[in-house]
Formats: sequence, structure tokens, C-alpha cells
Amino acid sequence: MPPKPAAPIRPVFVNLGPRSYTVQVGSGLLAGMGAELAKKMMGTKVAVITDSNVGPLYAEQVMDSLRQGGKEPTLITVPAGEESKSLSCLDTVCGEM
Repeated sequence: MPPKPAAPIRPVFVNLGPRSYTVQVGSGLLAGMGAELAKKMMGTKVAVITDSNVGPLYAEQVMDSLRQGGKEPTLITVPAGEESKSLSCLDTVCGEM
């Protein structure tokens, strides 16, 4: 059976005035994250910040991809929920980096 063609990657602009940014939407992007980051970032140390809901689903794949791209990732997991959107949680995250 021939390989399945890659799904197109679609840039999506998030319009927030001066804080606007573009995100990439597509299938299989996590597996290529390390290679993509290697093209755009010279250093090797990176932090992956996730929460306790998302981390168990995707962190291992992201960490593996980053290692394959020559990066040295550190995984930082915060509790899921609004309580983590606080200065004390930020202090904890910065301390782990």
C-alpha cells in the first residue's frame, strides 16, 4: 500500500492587535517539531511547558521529536486549571528552567 500523503499544513493568524501571532495547523506536526525547531533555533536547551491534562497525551512525542532534532528538552508540568494561571505558578516554572 502506498504511503498516505501528508496533510497540508495551514497557517492560521490569531489577530490580537499588537500581540498577534500565527499558528500552524495540520496533522503530524508534533513528530516534526524537533527538526523544525532545529532550523530556527541555534541553542540546544528548550523547555516544554504543559499541564496535567495535555502532558500525558502529547509530552512524550514532543520530547522525543525535540531530542531527535538535537535539542535537550526539559519537561515542566503544571496542574490543569485556572489556578495555574498565577504568578506563583510562573515563579515555579521559572525555577524549573
